[in-house]
Amino acid sequence: MKQTCRRVYYCTKFCCNTNLRSGMLRFWKGIAPVGSFLLVVACSPLQSLPQFSLLTGNRCINCHVNVQGGGLRNDLGWYAMESVGILQYEDIGLGALRPVFSTNTFAGDRLTVGIDFRLQSSRSLRDTSSERRLFPMQGAFYAAYRPFDWMQLEGTYNLGRRVYAYAGQQSWSGSVAVQPSLDYPQLRVGFFQPSIGYRFDDHTMLIRRIPAGSQDYLFAPNWAEWGAELNYYRFEWLTATLGVSSLSSLAGATLTDATGAERPLLREPSKPAILGRLLLSPRLFRERLTLNIGSSTLQQGDFSLWNVFGGIGYADVASVIFETMQQTTPGVRTIKATSAELMLHPAEPIYVYVRGEYGETLANGVSMRQEQYLIGAQIFVLPFVELRPEYRIIDLPLYRLNRWTVQLHVFY
Repeated sequence: MKQTCRRVYYCTKFCCNTNLRSGMLRFWKGIAPVGSFLLVVACSPLQSLPQFSLLTGNRCINCHVNVQGGGLRNDLGWYAMESVGILQYEDIGLGALRPVFSTNTFAGDRLTVGIDFRLQSSRSLRDTSSERRLFPMQGAFYAAYRPFDWMQLEGTYNLGRRVYAYAGQQSWSGSVAVQPSLDYPQLRVGFFQPSIGYRFDDHTMLIRRIPAGSQDYLFAPNWAEWGAELNYYRFEWLTATLGVSSLSSLAGATLTDATGAERPLLREPSKPAILGRLLLSPRLFRERLTLNIGSSTLQQGDFSLWNVFGGIGYADVASVIFETMQQTTPGVRTIKATSAELMLHPAEPIYVYVRGEYGETLANGVSMRQEQYLIGAQIFVLPFVELRPEYRIIDLPLYRLNRWTVQLHVFY
């Protein structure tokens, strides 16, 4: 993994610092089959887990097809993980599968595909006497196509979504991105998740929920909205986003006012929201140390959201990451939450982490608090196959819960 991470960083650094794309193509064709894809997408908007970004020195845009991260991995993101595992397929007599996982791009490297499948064993947080269950959490399919070097179409469909389970939760997303060259901003238009904060893959985090035991979401998993964003990432140390978003998917969300009556979270859900996001990510000490500091905002009527986030990572060893958010509906409700996590990388296919979170909901003069603590690991048993055991403590004023879960994550 250490060699892979460095390989990924230096190749993307080279790509993002030269306009000689034809020369780049010839260079990569000489050493690896991923070269032709790097020509058109290695510098387009992408993601990895923000913790991995700090550990490797890569921005999210170096390995995924979304400027903030999440979802489809580009060819470089696939290449970074294709040999990461405690075991290889040849070790268990499945070497014949290796050609199947030889690439995730087709049609002359213009079509990219991917999947994320998650199966979890856990007990409900709502019922202390519930039995352990095994259930699917995600079954997502991704695809992106470049009809031209300056245009990309991408889409996602998730089989795991329950119908109208939470306000804003969607089963699909899709967008069109246009960018003449890396020197210009990218224009992305479609139905996708607005760019706020970091893009984590853990839906239990308080920075996206309404703290104090309700288990309700402020922003549900797979939240998506109609909108448009301009993304600029010409320099390695800078990612900037400015956009508009409809927020109409949150039309069903409600809160309780001072009279005890329910009111919509958004008084005018069809009114567009304004969003902005800025992330600075310099590398120091011969590029062994990566820093992140950023902020984002989402504003619509009397709905106001601010996020501040950042971290520090020492290459291939450890990272510390945090995010804090505040969502305010003046005179009705204020939500504050902070999450901080330490991740260690003791061996190539193993990551261990501990996380602490604090959240508070102040509604109509009443304060409700919640704390969460988690210890877990990401264990890549085979390339593209991950086990994620976690032990979680949820501390509320009236009671405390503790649960352990195990998640199987198969991705491509």
